[in-house]
Amino acid sequence: VLTGTVKSVSRGPPQEPGWAVLSVLTLHKSGGLGVPPPGKGATLRLQLPCRLCPALKKGSSYVLMGRLAGDGTALLPPDAFVVPYRPQQQQILENLSKRPCRGTP
Repeated sequence: VLTGTVKSVSRGPPQEPGWAVLSVLTLHKSGGLGVPPPGKGATLRLQLPCRLCPALKKGSSYVLMGRLAGDGTALLPPDAFVVPYRPQQQQILENLSKRPCRGTP
């Protein structure tokens, strides 16, 4: 789970995936992303397998939950959790990131 502001979105040719570049605000439960805690201005590149969704708008901030591909690429598939970010959500996200994972690895 991460919160970030969309810097750019490129959809590319129909047969190729698109990409979104986000300025990372915070990382929560980053799992296998292998991304250190972001400094000011840190960016993350997400692959968009679908050309039409999720609908991301340049300059807007979102709470995102995607997946990792086998090669470690961050994916944002059509069924990914994407909602507009509101500062009021920050405390809830911080509390959630402190909770231990109860699932099996």
